[in-house]
Amino acid sequence: MKDINQLVETALKNLKDKNLLATPENYEREFYKLSRKHELLVEERVEFDDIKESLCKSERKKLNSKKESYKELSRILKQRVDEDEIKYFLSNLSYFMSPSLYKELKIEIDEICKELSLNPNDLFDSETSRNLRRYNDLRIKKDKLVFNEKSNDVKKLIIFLGKLLKKIIKENSLTMDRVLDLKDEIKTIELSNSSSKHMAILHEKLIKGIESFEKVLKKSNKKILTSKEDNNSLYMEIEKLKENLDKAEEEKSIDFLTGVLTRRAYSIEVERVENEYSIFDTKYAIVFYDIDHFKKVNDCYGHDCGDKVLATFASILNKLTRSEDVISRYGGEEFICIIHYKNIIEVKNYLKRVRNIVSNNKFVYKDIKLDIQFSAGVAFRNIYTSYEDTIKSADKLLYKAKYDGRNMIILDNGDIIK
Repeated sequence: MKDINQLVETALKNLKDKNLLATPENYEREFYKLSRKHELLVEERVEFDDIKESLCKSERKKLNSKKESYKELSRILKQRVDEDEIKYFLSNLSYFMSPSLYKELKIEIDEICKELSLNPNDLFDSETSRNLRRYNDLRIKKDKLVFNEKSNDVKKLIIFLGKLLKKIIKENSLTMDRVLDLKDEIKTIELSNSSSKHMAILHEKLIKGIESFEKVLKKSNKKILTSKEDNNSLYMEIEKLKENLDKAEEEKSIDFLTGVLTRRAYSIEVERVENEYSIFDTKYAIVFYDIDHFKKVNDCYGHDCGDKVLATFASILNKLTRSEDVISRYGGEEFICIIHYKNIIEVKNYLKRVRNIVSNNKFVYKDIKLDIQFSAGVAFRNIYTSYEDTIKSADKLLYKAKYDGRNMIILDNGDIIK
């Protein structure tokens, strides 16, 4: 078969012999089939084969080889999920799969999600599902391992002290040589890498405790008497110390007055958000809030009243801010939020909800009811080359709002919400 005309005639004849109507779809299948058989290059058929080749594994399985046509291809391609939606899902997947203790695995999880964002349809392959399950199981396993290591380290120290105190009670004495040996023994207790930093304070305190024994013995050679109550007391002291360590770590992250993130904790969250932005191209906006005439509240009603206003304002922001977003007290009466979004309308609706709740409700302190207003500046990250430029813009827009009369929100696209 040498030319297109012969191919056309043969295709029509084959349809007639098969008792098939010469519909566009039947003709198209027969025509392409013959062109492949006789290796005749036809532009439309080559283009069809290219599109077919671009399908992912799951899409190829859906393609009926006996009904190959542009209509069939269109049916399959229409089922594809929008790539922006998948990238948004993958950015959240990376966040939710992040280990709570074994942080090293976060890099590998981010890498997998990054590869999927470049080839979104691979998300629906069975091999991808198996990989994600494997990493999720590994994440849980690693977190359990780190938790067990930390627990075992605490047990090591408690068991060591328990045995020591029982021996002291039994012997009813503690010599200077034994104190020095004891100090060396505590120094040689090996802690796992998982808790070496967190337990360092407790380890150091134990050494100082032994050094206190040493000083006492230097001043007096009297016997050291103890009892079971002392042993229990020391156990309780260790548990209390552990609680204080956990509490101290939490206090570094949460502002004690407002219950939102501290500025230090916010800076750590910014690193995570920026990492997701660079990998998944997620959209987010920075909102800078400032309570109007806050100094007047402190001057007229006292700082306790001012603290109540700050706590109430933070509570409103907390209730309206989603779990994937970030809210922090930036300093004084200033708060900052990172809001993720798919379109700008979402951000505007969020801002209007905050404004309506604050404007339409009284802030109550004892028998005092106050009308509170705020100003805000909003900058969208994708407009700027860096996070630093974005936050500077939000800050400038906030001060423009205050300069222009307060009680307004100014967005960097020129919109103003009053």
